[in-house]
Amino acid sequence: MPSASGATASFTFEFYNGDSKAINLVDYWARLKSKSGTKYTLTLLDKANKKTISPKSSTTLTFYSSVGSKVTLDQLILNFVKFDFSVSGYEKTLGSFTFPAGYSNDVKLGGYKTVKVSSSNINMRIDQNTVSKTSDYYNVNLSFVARNTSQFGVAIPEYNYYLKTSSGLYKLKLKNTSDSNLTLEPAVLNSIRLTGSIPNTVSTSGWKLVITQKTGAEGSQVELPVASFAVPFSLDTTPGTAKQTFTDEKGTYEVELQSVQRLPWGNDDNVVAKLSIKNKESVYLPLPDLTGTMVLDANITINGQAVKNTGDIGLAPGASTTVTFIGKLPYAYNWKKFELQLNEKSGTEDVQVAEVTKSALSAIYSVNAGNVYTQKSIGSEMSVKVTDVRTYQGDIQDTYAVFMDVTNNQTRSKVMPQWTGYFKSAAGNYYEATIQKTATSVTPGNKEQIIVYTQLPSNVSRDGLQLLLGEAIDANGLLKGTTGTPTGFIRGVYFGLPAENTDLTNNHAIKVGPYNIDFNLFNVYANADSLELDLGSKVQRDYSYDGFTQSKLTMELEYTPANDVLWSQDINLEGKGENSLTWKVGDNYNSFSKKMESNLYWSSYTLNVYETVNGSKKKLFSKDISFSSLINWLDGEH
Repeated sequence: MPSASGATASFTFEFYNGDSKAINLVDYWARLKSKSGTKYTLTLLDKANKKTISPKSSTTLTFYSSVGSKVTLDQLILNFVKFDFSVSGYEKTLGSFTFPAGYSNDVKLGGYKTVKVSSSNINMRIDQNTVSKTSDYYNVNLSFVARNTSQFGVAIPEYNYYLKTSSGLYKLKLKNTSDSNLTLEPAVLNSIRLTGSIPNTVSTSGWKLVITQKTGAEGSQVELPVASFAVPFSLDTTPGTAKQTFTDEKGTYEVELQSVQRLPWGNDDNVVAKLSIKNKESVYLPLPDLTGTMVLDANITINGQAVKNTGDIGLAPGASTTVTFIGKLPYAYNWKKFELQLNEKSGTEDVQVAEVTKSALSAIYSVNAGNVYTQKSIGSEMSVKVTDVRTYQGDIQDTYAVFMDVTNNQTRSKVMPQWTGYFKSAAGNYYEATIQKTATSVTPGNKEQIIVYTQLPSNVSRDGLQLLLGEAIDANGLLKGTTGTPTGFIRGVYFGLPAENTDLTNNHAIKVGPYNIDFNLFNVYANADSLELDLGSKVQRDYSYDGFTQSKLTMELEYTPANDVLWSQDINLEGKGENSLTWKVGDNYNSFSKKMESNLYWSSYTLNVYETVNGSKKKLFSKDISFSSLINWLDGEH
């Protein structure tokens, strides 16, 4: 170890007592000389506590001496002796140690060294070294890890840390001053971070981290090397790339700008930048609290709102997660260059830690009609599928609705996210979507049905129509349930939409929410002043749906040429609806008698079944019938 007076050479022995009685260490010593015969005076470290060693146990003895600055270990001979007054010179040499030319006990890259602290064994190794270059210096952010392999906690000694280069030693400082008295608990992997500046004129090859410990009385202290590690040299990625590495007081992270998208929102676009954050350390790290500023074409800045995944607080070694930054931009503006500046709070100031760029827009993920979209984002693991589309006719305009199943793929019950988005026509026009869902908690593996609808002009073709949908956000982040007013959305997906089913002849499989209704009995006949009706059905329910909105179901007996509705009845499934007929799961049978004030009977009528969404109706089933006291018009034979 270089010193102000030249260099310090130190040697640590392990001394094992294999006898059945204690050994007095006062009788033992070490002698150091050069091969040319120069003798050096050795000092025993912690001499006061090195008096005896018990039977069948071991201890360490560290001797050190000042030597010339150009002396190397291969020039030295170290003898271990026992004082014996019966021999000439009163010393008996027990062992002689020499070192080969070029000898080094530096720990190689990826290796570790066991260091004795008190009576505990501490394994130490280099974990990360990230270097950024300025006009004058290399700024070093280095971390090493230490694990106590013994059974009792021990405080880390007050070490000094140096970066040894071909030009000399440069002292490093602790990034977190509390690490100076860190307690190393058994089996815990601790990460200790060091920083320093090295002139960038210094060669970067052969760098070593030298850990030393001071010893001796005040005024005559020396620094003894504890360990020496080969240090990897990794220069920070230069600005202007999608991926960079930075180190803060918590640790070293890698950030990558994975995608940049533009999603419609009102008369503007939301710019959605998806950033991956990876833990580059060998210990757990907290998720850094980053803020983002979007820079367009080098001069235009947009503040970005950070949206984290639900439950994200930390990162395991080597693990990564994503944070989404959202900014607002006039939809007509097109950039040539896009950068995301990342800042982190340090004390009372915001410090820029990285700048990543990706100027080309990323395509929005698209799912073909009939396929399932699976999302694996932390806290939002789910599957989504479009199950049906239906057009509901209104007095002025039609309502176009999409039915979707959202399955909870997590291992815990949760309220599924709130959605928002737009319908997009083949011509590129956007129509705002309204979401109808519940705030019901969905158990793992189960699902909820959501209804997404819009007022779609009749002249807009359904061919090529897509639904752009994403998880709704507001100023506080992701929205859950049905509360809050969205200010945008993230993780947008284009869902292809199937052709609408126009079959009105199947009365055995009418889908309403989680229910399948088999209308199997309808009989109607008229007396002079009353209408007599018999109704029957079999209702089945899919219990994998935890959440759904029950739509209004209506049966009508109608004379279409005159728009004359002779009889109408609302049906409620398992619930309580005012003026509604409640059908439960299983077989249902009802009889009605309706007083008729005047004879408005026609020779034939049409039985229609309607579903109502947003005040508009869609016909689900239709069948022509006539009055008969004997015929069941839904028995499949008439």
